[in-house]
Amino acid sequence: MKTMLKLFTAFFLAAAIVLWIAPLYENQLRGESSLHPKTYSKPVKRAMAKSIRWADDKQILRLVNKAEKKYGSHINLISRKYYACPKDIKAIAIVESSMNENAQSREGAIGLMGVKRTTARAMGFDDIEHSLNNLNAGTKYYTTLLKKFKDRELALAAYNLGPARVENRLSRGFDPETMEYIWKIRRVVHIIDKSES
Repeated sequence: MKTMLKLFTAFFLAAAIVLWIAPLYENQLRGESSLHPKTYSKPVKRAMAKSIRWADDKQILRLVNKAEKKYGSHINLISRKYYACPKDIKAIAIVESSMNENAQSREGAIGLMGVKRTTARAMGFDDIEHSLNNLNAGTKYYTTLLKKFKDRELALAAYNLGPARVENRLSRGFDPETMEYIWKIRRVVHIIDKSES
């Protein structure tokens, strides 16, 4: 019994240390260093600049608060159901629709998650005008893209461009960091992180 308790305590402490220390060294683990910041190409810098012009931090924080207040618990449940990160789902909804349930794009994407009807049907949802169905369809679609591409930023790029276009671009050396969409998502997730701390 004492041995089990010691093992459990040791495991718990090791897990806590890893979860606490790993984020502090995330850049170093990726091979980056704060002493030698990553240099970005011109297309990446352009995408970064466009994402900054898209909305200021206060506007994004208002949208984050709106998402949390109105749909936070739903997003958390749906994210758990499809094994998605709730922060990514909130960020996608904010970038796709500015949390407007009635949003419609020129390409035919509708609702909070900017889901096309054909995509929603493929995910098993018909009534995507209903916000919860829209969140379910978009989240399920995003997780299928994560499984397909096995990379968060490629999955996000595919959510925005479509998987076929991303696959086509990958054959030519596609860098998702050149997309304004990726930087918008990063900014929103960063502001979500700041608001939660």
